[in-house]
Amino acid sequence: MKIAYKSDIHLDFWVKEKNRNKIKDFIKNILFPKTADVLIIAGDLGHDNLQNALFLEEIKKYYGVVLVTFGNHDLYLLDEESLNKYKTSHARLSELKEYIRFIEGVYFLDGDIADVAGMKILGAGGWYDFSYAVRHGISLEVIRGQWEVIMSDAKYIHPKIDPPTFASFEKEKIRSFIYDADIVFTHVPPLYIKCFDDVLMNSFYTFYGYDLFANNVKYWIFGHCHQAHDFYYDTVRFLSSPLGYPVGRRGEFGIRNLNLEGL
Repeated sequence: MKIAYKSDIHLDFWVKEKNRNKIKDFIKNILFPKTADVLIIAGDLGHDNLQNALFLEEIKKYYGVVLVTFGNHDLYLLDEESLNKYKTSHARLSELKEYIRFIEGVYFLDGDIADVAGMKILGAGGWYDFSYAVRHGISLEVIRGQWEVIMSDAKYIHPKIDPPTFASFEKEKIRSFIYDADIVFTHVPPLYIKCFDDVLMNSFYTFYGYDLFANNVKYWIFGHCHQAHDFYYDTVRFLSSPLGYPVGRRGEFGIRNLNLEGL
């Protein structure tokens, strides 16, 4: 089984138009796709649902199955037009799911498992829970106050969420099916990795998921942190391949492929 994975595509930063040919060029010249049995996209497609759907239609041509989940940017309502159209971030996400439902071979996972040639893949967004900073002695009051100032999530997700509460909800989605999964992918990583030198910033990019690892999962693919990773924690191999933004990039071009044996 050959699996490909990518995250944090942020399509509308790279392609300004809802133009199929420009999206094709972007795929060819930036993502360099190679055929594989399945492509996993671990969240943050982009801010425009129709453009995202066109992208998924085109990228599917290289892969047998495409599995997608949401990231924080897939919930954003950036302007008054979006607010008037959707009213809530949940409504925008529901529209994206509906678009995807009509693309053959592309599936949106939101706490669901897909069986691909006998390989069980669990996908969910996940969410950061502030716990990294709490464990470093920073109070929740301070963390929440800085989150309001620093993170665009506080401004563009409607209605405004409480991250620890939302993270708990997302974690339970994962826990419900994780014992049946061979592979898990989430947007937010479930362990403390160093995305930034600043402790507080790192608390906006991870959640405490160490209690989820004692099961059959062999691989965990994630995004959100715009740095590529490939490491083991205990018996689980953690992988990420973010693209990120054109300006100030810390991610990587291309889609990574991985040959999975024995699953």
